Amino acid sequence: MNSARSSLQAHQRRLAVIADNIANVNTIGYKASRALFAEALALRFGLGSAAGVEVGGTNPLQIGNGVRFAAVVRDLSQGTLTYTGRPLDVALQGEGFFVVRAQGQMYFTRAGSFALDAAGNLVESASGAFVQGYVVQTAGGRIVRDASGRAVLSRQLGTIQIPPGLQSPPHQTERVRLSGNLSTSLAEGESVAVSAVIYDVRGGTHVLRLEFRKTATPNEFELSVTLDGSAVTLPAGASPVQFAADGTLSSPLTIALAGSELNAALGGAELFDATKSVTVELSSASNPLAGLTHFAGQSTVQVVEQDGYTAGELLGISVDAAGRLIGSFSNGRSEVLAQLVVAKFPNPEGLLRQGEHLLALSPSSGAPIFGTAGESFPSVQVVGGALEESNVDLTEEFSDLIATQRAFEAAARTMSVSDQMLVELLALRR
Repeated sequence: MNSARSSLQAHQRRLAVIADNIANVNTIGYKASRALFAEALALRFGLGSAAGVEVGGTNPLQIGNGVRFAAVVRDLSQGTLTYTGRPLDVALQGEGFFVVRAQGQMYFTRAGSFALDAAGNLVESASGAFVQGYVVQTAGGRIVRDASGRAVLSRQLGTIQIPPGLQSPPHQTERVRLSGNLSTSLAEGESVAVSAVIYDVRGGTHVLRLEFRKTATPNEFELSVTLDGSAVTLPAGASPVQFAADGTLSSPLTIALAGSELNAALGGAELFDATKSVTVELSSASNPLAGLTHFAGQSTVQVVEQDGYTAGELLGISVDAAGRLIGSFSNGRSEVLAQLVVAKFPNPEGLLRQGEHLLALSPSSGAPIFGTAGESFPSVQVVGGALEESNVDLTEEFSDLIATQRAFEAAARTMSVSDQMLVELLALRR
């Protein structure tokens, strides 16, 4: 009867585990659990004996004392990824967990249904916990850049926040590249002009006009530059522009228009950074045919590139494979705004379930190891616009459900038979 009772208890708890799996079949990021049994302490009626010369040995005489509910283990295998098309839905492909914080406590989750709250904080939708990561540094609502123009990403773990009204700051034009042909049919005094819209340090636009006037000297043009209609003083060696006999540009290949000279052309207004120059690239030593040429045919000089832009407002956010949140701005720029952090554990099955998709540390889990997908953890990838479904296999769960039901019925039958035997035993006293 005691064995039957323990079996009823164990299979009742196993049924609870199976029911929980079935209930969470549509819970994103859910990992199925499995119940493990172990035999209870066996009653020992004899130790057995060793073999002798005249007689063989005997085995120990033991009768089991039932079963016990030993453990619940989680299946941490990858769940199916479902594409939602929602930009802030993210899924992990590989091991690891997203890091969130709520009520001053750090938690971990595989559920990547994130959203922005009214303050611009990135939160986990079900629990409202703040998503943790590396945040891009801002000053006055603008992104801080390094010397190469890239956003500066802090490597200190913190709450990811996209400030409302975040802007991509303007960038002064520092490079203008020309290409095309100055025709050999141009007579002395004829000219070809080309204009480029460039940006000052505040994002304001100006028209930079370059005019190439044919001189009496073969393969030579006089260059003049104006900014918004006012002449710009050229540096030494900028004019005349000379071509080699084969029609490629000989000199100068580039012209550096000082910021101070651009300001002077604007009447002294300090709109351009005086410490920087606008470099006009006329040709390249490595690829002279990509710049200005002096061939027969039509004149086709044009501006093919300039690197300045005005300020831009945030239009949307996407997430790349490394977990970087990339903002798209109205000025055509794409900026890294933050990066999701991934946590791994020596024993991830030791994490404590807290509900609302959240898992907490335990003595068994070990300390978290923080890193980023594809960088610190090369085997981990963040998939934007997707969610990880639960890894519950309903076929397996229903099979286990049937087996558990039958085992429970058998234990109940054993209990019933034991009761009948006790009734028979008590009847002997009459």
